[in-house]
Amino acid sequence: MNGHTVLCKVSYGKEELKIPVPAGMLVGEFRSKEPAPDSDEAALIQKALNDPVGSPRLEVLAKPGNRVAIVVDDNTRPTPTAKILPIVLDRLFQAGVEKKDITIVFANGTHRLNTREEQIKILGEEKYLSEYRISDHDPHDKSNLTFLGKTSRGTSVDINSYVAEADVRVLIGLIKPHAFAGYTGGGKSILPGVSSLETVIADHDYKATDHHRSVLGVIDGNLIRSDIEEAAHLVDPCFIVNVILSEKKEILSVVAGSMIAAHRRGTQILDTMVRLSIPEKADIIIAGCSHPTSVNLYQSSNALLNCIKVVEPIIKKGGIIILASPCPEGIGDGPFYSLIKAEPELEDVLKKLADPSTFVHDQWAAQVWATMLLYCDVYIVASGIPDNDVREMKAHPFASVDEALAAAVKKKGASARVTVLTDAPYIIPDLV
Repeated sequence: MNGHTVLCKVSYGKEELKIPVPAGMLVGEFRSKEPAPDSDEAALIQKALNDPVGSPRLEVLAKPGNRVAIVVDDNTRPTPTAKILPIVLDRLFQAGVEKKDITIVFANGTHRLNTREEQIKILGEEKYLSEYRISDHDPHDKSNLTFLGKTSRGTSVDINSYVAEADVRVLIGLIKPHAFAGYTGGGKSILPGVSSLETVIADHDYKATDHHRSVLGVIDGNLIRSDIEEAAHLVDPCFIVNVILSEKKEILSVVAGSMIAAHRRGTQILDTMVRLSIPEKADIIIAGCSHPTSVNLYQSSNALLNCIKVVEPIIKKGGIIILASPCPEGIGDGPFYSLIKAEPELEDVLKKLADPSTFVHDQWAAQVWATMLLYCDVYIVASGIPDNDVREMKAHPFASVDEALAAAVKKKGASARVTVLTDAPYIIPDLV
């Protein structure tokens, strides 16, 4: 690649790489449009709690003697729980709720459990582990699951018993783009956050995951989002405290209150920052991925999906996406890897997963991975994944983004168009 180049910034875990891209090929370098962060994050949290959307204040909603479940994100989310939790607890104490009646529940979904060190880091102080009942949600532990009923889609809803039996639930979460549910946040703290494995699999079934409305940035008509919210409404009240973060994971905005109304307010705020107009489809996309989404390939795949699992893909069919993500924990726990590796062809993966008798953990991840690779090639730059494992995932390993870009340009030709997404999991690209 000779001639004039433009240095583009690409997130790579906790680092930011500078990648030279031929100027004549560059469609553009795209990243979220952030306002300047407020230096007083605590004031932002207090303001949201003082003026909740569609709900009484938390200290009015909760009553003396109430059992309260505070649901917090796991270690794969950058949610600043340590900044929010003390303020939420203070409101509960104002309402007359006692420590002994409060349970803190880690919303792991189907992810692995958190280590003690991770629990302390998430909550901010070790004292919480001894002063409060802690539930590190395990979707396999049937002894701590309560059946609530079924959604209209037929999803059987079993959730963490501490959450099910609480009088009030506080859901502390993060609103960012999500390739299946449209956005994270809101009721996702309940499903998948504290649900059984079977409930998550049913919600993320083949037809719903494949539906044209179950994509990034879409709520209306989204089968997965509507199922999530119907399931979460089987437990009321749920009071959310959801944040919107900068690329540096600073708090930009906070919404609190009703699980639906406050969440929708949050998605509208987020859209002003992360909905980006992309002028043309690219032949090559460089997709950066920041920490903690970069922890493994299971999470990092969001950077790839955000190019394709949208209303209109921003890459041409047969194009190449270069994923830049260190993935220190490799591909990730669960059968995502084995589901792809087990079949000789991607079509075989989809055929197996489309069979209604197939009902396995991670099937949704394998489904969208196979669908994506049938649409385009994926080059992976991930120091934490052995090259052979990348090949078993039907992708192509490279030692650096520069090397991957050179190979992509060689394959697509000198007239190839290149789009750079600095931190792909945190944007919603709209082809215009």
